[in-house]
Amino acid sequence: MRDDTFTAVDALIADLAKGRPNETAGDLPDLWPTMVELGLSTVGVDETAGGSGGSLSDAVDLARSLGRHAIGSPLIEHATARWALGESGAGTEGLVTLAFTDGDLSGPDSVRVLLHAVPWARHARYLLVAGAYSAAVVDLRHPGVTIEQSVNEAGEPRDYVGLDGVAASFPESWPGGVAVRNRLGALWAAALAGGVEGTYRLTRRYVNEREQFGAALIRIPGVANHLATIKAELIQVEAALHRAQHAVHREVDTDRATASVATARVVAARAATTTARLGHQLHGAMGLTAEYPLHRHTTRLWAWRDEGTPEHEWSLRLGDLACAQGEEGVWQLLTG
Repeated sequence: MRDDTFTAVDALIADLAKGRPNETAGDLPDLWPTMVELGLSTVGVDETAGGSGGSLSDAVDLARSLGRHAIGSPLIEHATARWALGESGAGTEGLVTLAFTDGDLSGPDSVRVLLHAVPWARHARYLLVAGAYSAAVVDLRHPGVTIEQSVNEAGEPRDYVGLDGVAASFPESWPGGVAVRNRLGALWAAALAGGVEGTYRLTRRYVNEREQFGAALIRIPGVANHLATIKAELIQVEAALHRAQHAVHREVDTDRATASVATARVVAARAATTTARLGHQLHGAMGLTAEYPLHRHTTRLWAWRDEGTPEHEWSLRLGDLACAQGEEGVWQLLTG
């Protein structure tokens, strides 16, 4: 997005975030129908595939804005699944969620697999199950589908889904598991970058306004150092995210793209951990009250660190690439 366009979109997201009630854990956000109506749910999906158009960079900016304003929604999984289906020439109506499996999806016309922590499954109409070499689309209203409800630390649905011989369609020309995982990883890195930025802004305002012994808290060297640490974490995430989104845009399923996304996800996850810890330290007891918005940011930072693919798995993927390419090779992957 151009800077002026992004500012307009961020202002729209900020407006959507205003006055929202404390949502019940597991519920679909009240603002989701509005996001669908405005076409935000399919930014980055080609218009010929029923999307809103735009590039991956547009989708990254949108995911980051949602994270900045602490908005949890099905957007990242839905937009990624719709992109993958659009690339394969398939289409669906309604909310689509996404899950990965190492199991066999060979068909010929049904799927039998148990999936853990599927985002928003109880609210979705369809599920795209992505394997290493194939994918399947199932209707979650099929009688062979069982859903055991669960939530993450932020109260967002992450359900257990059992598919017992469920009828499915198998896209023939889909982008592939690596491409889908990399695109999803880039969007979650963006959401975490937004979450870190939102926490930083809230914390900076608090320590500048809150006084102790007649002076703002920011005047205390330890407070200033902690705030600077959060800012440094944010800068690192921004740099890693910038590289990842461009690598995925150019070559979504290559080792270079995977290395860049893995780096961004690991950096973002670690920044989320540090930012949530220091944010609560600098707020003191204020950070724990339901009325104050800090918890909306930090619970999402904790929940989103391992979304899609856990930080540990991204680290292993990056390590595997390093072992395969050697020191010089992995340096070229990350910096070439």
